[in-house]
Formats: sequence, C-alpha cells, structure tokens
Amino acid sequence: MGLLDGWPPFYPEFRTGTMFASELFPYVIVVLVLALAFLALAPGIRGKTKRLMYCVQVFFAIVVGGIIIICAYGQDWDVASVSTVTAYKARSAAHIPAQISVKIGLKSFNVTMTGMPGNQSGGRLQYSERYALDLREFSQDLHTSHLAGVPYPVIKVAEDMALTKLAEYSTTGHYTMMLMWLSLSLWVLTGLLFSLVRRYGAYCLLLTGITLMLAVVPVASTRLGPAHVIHFPNATLRFSLGWCFWTALVTGCLCTSSGLVFSIVELIKHSRDLESSPNQEEVKVGFGSSGVTNLAFETDEQSAGNTNQTTSMNKSGLISTEEKPPHRTVDRKQPPTFLAGSDVCGQIEEEETEKEEDEDTQL
Repeated sequence: MGLLDGWPPFYPEFRTGTMFASELFPYVIVVLVLALAFLALAPGIRGKTKRLMYCVQVFFAIVVGGIIIICAYGQDWDVASVSTVTAYKARSAAHIPAQISVKIGLKSFNVTMTGMPGNQSGGRLQYSERYALDLREFSQDLHTSHLAGVPYPVIKVAEDMALTKLAEYSTTGHYTMMLMWLSLSLWVLTGLLFSLVRRYGAYCLLLTGITLMLAVVPVASTRLGPAHVIHFPNATLRFSLGWCFWTALVTGCLCTSSGLVFSIVELIKHSRDLESSPNQEEVKVGFGSSGVTNLAFETDEQSAGNTNQTTSMNKSGLISTEEKPPHRTVDRKQPPTFLAGSDVCGQIEEEETEKEEDEDTQL
C-alpha cells in the first residue's frame, strides 16, 4: 500500500519514551499561572525587605506545590534500564542490540526499546508502550500490543510485570496517590493559614511534610520482598527507586523541618510577648456561685478602671487585654438596681417609718 498503488504514503507515528503522564500538563499550567499571579503583586508591596520575604514565600510555596503534582503524575518512581542483544521477534534467530528501559509510575508504567545507533541498516528502531497498572486496562493494552506487532522484548517485560509485580504496584500506586493528593490539600491550606495566623500555618506545613513522607512508604515497601529482576539472554533488568521517590522524600523532610522550626519560633515569640507585657493576660469568663459577671452595668469606679484596657487578638491567635493610656472619663448614672419582692416590701416600710419620724419632729 503506497503512492504507486493509488494510496497516499503512510508514515507511522514516531513514538518516544514518555517521562510524564498526559494528565500532568493542565496542573503544571495552573501552578505556573498562580505563580505569575502572586508574583505580579510583589511590586505593590512597600519595603525591600517585605517584598523580598513575600517573593521567597511565594517561590517556596509554588515549588512545593509543583513538586507534589509532578511527583504524583511522574513516571519515575521505579526505573530500570539495560543494554542487551535480543531477538526482535519471538522464535527468531535474528538478534539486534538494543536498550530496554522501564519507568513505573503510580497509575501506569512505560516500556521503551531503542535500537543501538550504528548497528541498524535502516532507520533507528524505537518503540514505546504504555500499560496501565489496573488489571482490566492492562489486559486491553497488552492485547492491543499483540495485535500491533510490538517487539518481543517489550511484550516480555509487560508479561513479566503481570505475573510478578502488577498487583503490588497497583495497590502501592493507589495509596501513594491518595496521600499525595492529601498533601496537596494541606499545602493549599498552609498558604491560607500563613496569611491569617502564622502559628497555625506552621502546624499545617508540618502536617504537609509528614504526609509527603508517609506517601513514599508504600513505594519503599515494595523493596521488602525479593528483588524484581527481568532476565534477558545476556543481561538482567534490575529495578531501582527513581527521582520521583527521592524528590518527594526530600520535599517531605524539608517541609517537616521547616514547619517544626516555624512552630518553635512562633511559640517562643508568643511567650516572650507575654513576658515583656506583664499587664497582658488572657480573657477568662468567670462562673461563680452568683452567676456570670455582667460588665454592661458597672459602677463609676469600675468604669474608670476598665476604660484603660483594650481587647485584641495577636498573631498567635490568643485574645488578650492590654492597658491603654488614660482618657477623659464621663460620669455615668448609677445602674438600676433590681431587688427581690421581700426586699421591696422592707424598703417601703423603712420609707414610711422615716416619713412618720419626720412628721413627729416637725410637730
């Protein structure tokens, strides 16, 4: 089938090894747009120090969020590569030198076969096949590869994965993906809390780091069993942890240490603020035998004493009262007094007795 037969020439798609999943790019675009939006606000901040601190904070937040998303959809959690001489087709005597690479992600894995340059009479041989870690989707992908005539080494790697580690990698990727999304949610919450109460933001940053470190535990647990190897005629394909694993682990350790340091600094700062201001104290509501004290009705002495106090919330999230400079006070009337029925009768009798005594004195 070609141009001489009345058909347009057909050139197959040039397939290369994939590094990321296709779902990654929309999230990368969102992260870049957010970074540009926040950095565009930097010129409006007064002061070089405040502007620099704002840029550093935004840069750190964007880098952490980008790393979480890239690692979640990356294909380099578990990698292997080997150069060998292998048959292009099954039960064939013809062998070709090629490099076979395997990259395992959280939702799929990619198998790439590349012919060695200088040993091919025609064009360069390069195949790349992607297989889902889900069992049903994997069966469909493998069936499609058989129909398409994919080279024997690629089929061998895919079938070996199905027989040995497919279920384990599928479960591992499921739990790791859940923890990665949880860490991303905590990362967003950290940015919001840092703009409100820094102490709570530090706590949330600490939780983000702990979640990231827990996310790599399922992937590391695959090393507890026998080593995963795939044997070829004159070489062995051995798997090792990829850069996605180490990047997520280092980022989790960095977030954990940063959150711990920020939490300690905020606690020390709050304690020093309380020590430097002895008049500050936390607002407490007293419940005694006589009920709750109502400050709506107060005497002139109490009013004069309370006008020099203000109630505010500091950055540490505690409500405190602080002395103010004295101001001019305004006289208030005595609040109404509410008496019980017996007290009212007694007061009326006393008033009548006083009136009678006054009349007697006048006479």
